Amino acid sequence: MNVIMFHSGKDLPSFLEDNFKQFRYFNPAVPVYFLTDYHHLQNPIFTKYSITAVNKDDYYSEKVTHFEILFGKPSNDFWTLAATRMLYIENFMRLRSMTNVYHFENDVLIYYNLQKHHTYLRQYWGMWITFGGPDKCMTGFMFIKNYKALQHMTNYWINLLSEYGVVGVKNTFKVDMVNEMTLMRIYASDAESKLRPLPTMPIPPMNHGFEDFGSLFDPASWGQYVGGTRNEGPGAMPQDHYIGTWLKSLPEVRLVWIYEDHLKIPTLIYNNEAFRINNLHIHSKNLHLYLSK
Repeated sequence: MNVIMFHSGKDLPSFLEDNFKQFRYFNPAVPVYFLTDYHHLQNPIFTKYSITAVNKDDYYSEKVTHFEILFGKPSNDFWTLAATRMLYIENFMRLRSMTNVYHFENDVLIYYNLQKHHTYLRQYWGMWITFGGPDKCMTGFMFIKNYKALQHMTNYWINLLSEYGVVGVKNTFKVDMVNEMTLMRIYASDAESKLRPLPTMPIPPMNHGFEDFGSLFDPASWGQYVGGTRNEGPGAMPQDHYIGTWLKSLPEVRLVWIYEDHLKIPTLIYNNEAFRINNLHIHSKNLHLYLSK
């Protein structure tokens, strides 16, 4: 079991330490690899939280440039980096012969020990991810069995963009914009896809596997409900998210904090039942407000 994270840019995110701190509350010994730019490698934050910083450029492949050309945006553009990180992670896993990898974004807080569901996740060939809405998957939480599973998806992206072009993908699949979230959702809808949905709600349409997990994962919606967005305060309910639409229709739903071993954990109360939420994707970037201690 390993975690791979990614960041490229002039500065590391100011909230990154909150992510590391929270992860170590529940996972003190899980290896974490952070793919980033060379000039970040000596930052003391990595040593402080036992994170292995890795030069992302050591895992560049021509596939990255091929995707960038098809995508039509600069290599340092936010949406380009959001998509090509999957290509860097793929190559990192391939060259390191790494399997059973977790990936989540830098503004995500983890509230459980990964070992709890690891045996169940790893028995399937492919990947698991949090589906956010009818046209998007988000890496609020993701499990990758091996590089071939990820390669299957990224090859699909390149073939899709080669066939349709960005404008053609947007028009054919009726998405607001083409980015890694919509590309993953299009891939997930393909019959040959290896991308499974994690349970994000206790009821349809996004309760897949809930009976096996007994808990929920957050694509970004629960985090937006708890912490708001950059433009809206706590209680945000985006209507292009499955969870946001559900929350809007059910005002009796509540999210509270419970304590387990002196660590607070977000918990959904619905129909007088409590459902643990394993992660929060904090869109507002105010991660420090939602740490377990």
